[in-house]
Amino acid sequence: MKTLHTIPVLAAALAVASPLIAAPVQLEVRPDQKVLHVDDPACIIRIELKGDDIAPSDKRLPINLALVLDRSGSMRGAKLERAIQAAGVALDQLNPEDTVSVVIYDDQVEVLVPPQPAKHPDRIFDRLQSIQAGGSTALYDGVKTGARQLEEFLDEEKINRVLLLSDGLANVGPSSSRALSSLGREVSRRGIAVTTVGLGDDYNEDLMTALAEASQANYYYVSDPEELPKIFAEELRTMKSVVARRIELIIELPEGVRPRGVMGRPDLEFEGNRVKIDLATLNALESRQFLIECAPETDAEKMELANVQVRYETLEGEKRDASKRLSVNRTSDKAAAEASVDREVLASVAMTENRLAKEEAVALADEGKVDEAGEVLKRQIRRNAVVAQQLPAAPGAQLEEENASLSETEQELKSNGGLGKSTRKRIQYENYQDKFDKR
Repeated sequence: MKTLHTIPVLAAALAVASPLIAAPVQLEVRPDQKVLHVDDPACIIRIELKGDDIAPSDKRLPINLALVLDRSGSMRGAKLERAIQAAGVALDQLNPEDTVSVVIYDDQVEVLVPPQPAKHPDRIFDRLQSIQAGGSTALYDGVKTGARQLEEFLDEEKINRVLLLSDGLANVGPSSSRALSSLGREVSRRGIAVTTVGLGDDYNEDLMTALAEASQANYYYVSDPEELPKIFAEELRTMKSVVARRIELIIELPEGVRPRGVMGRPDLEFEGNRVKIDLATLNALESRQFLIECAPETDAEKMELANVQVRYETLEGEKRDASKRLSVNRTSDKAAAEASVDREVLASVAMTENRLAKEEAVALADEGKVDEAGEVLKRQIRRNAVVAQQLPAAPGAQLEEENASLSETEQELKSNGGLGKSTRKRIQYENYQDKFDKR
């Protein structure tokens, strides 16, 4: 992988195949630099999908929601009180054309509110007041039961979502990341996504991220129960702001350009010179970025580097598409190449490399290789310090903030011989947000 201060030089001339005026999805394709030096072996292309906030405020997809709430013994007190309050916040954001159900679980799973139109949120909230904490945590069966409640009103024209809350370890039923990932993929094939909310420091963040990622949903880490209502409100706002769905992003590199992969996304693999990325939905003002590493293997002074196409459906069911082609020039003038750096793309690469370094450090710390984990963080701190000086003000400041956090984590490793629960959860949460552009 390229280090940031030696990122190769690249140039581009973009030709838009179809206009994107007033389209709910905007496609942008940019190289890491504007001129490729003849000796540079590789380059990076940033592909970005942006959701436009163009739909009327009263136009949205209906929501088919299953609230799956942990009522195990560890939820007793303020946690359960705030969870009930948060569920009430979610109910308040639903309309009569939406549907809702409520599942509660400890070592047993109970359907507290069967699936029904959200016409009487006050009555449902009254039922929530009866929840009592006690027992262990049958998380897997809770999710499975929640997904089953969605089936009565399951419709591909709706947002079908399980909203899962847990504060503890999954200690009843299947409890491995593989099992939860498998469940996430299973429900995803039926058009259901599972947003996970981890509360406190005693749940298993690997399970929660695996489930959310496999079903293309959101993951939240909430250290303070007081934040739960805000998180539930944010998740409902996200569901209500979808502007496009059934999105296919197709990236093709021509002959003479060898793909090296999608940076930081080993789950996205090229087949030959082509990769197709499927996204369930795109929200208003949401941005999804993909960094394509490739190696031109021709000496041509100008050549096509990539052809990118996006296909999607609007909320009205209209099929749309847009495409862009990227062509590159080469130069033997190093100064001209270095002067052509696209600093916004450089910032995207910087944040991705930072995430990868944190993932590596967490994995090493988990294996007990604390000194090696610390060295990874210190190496990244040095890289960030160099790169921050090359970035625009805002991303440069963000990278400096990341460095301060990395320094604290490195000191924690040195002092405590490992990562504390809250630190590991914070890093995993930040990495999830960065990986899927959720910030």
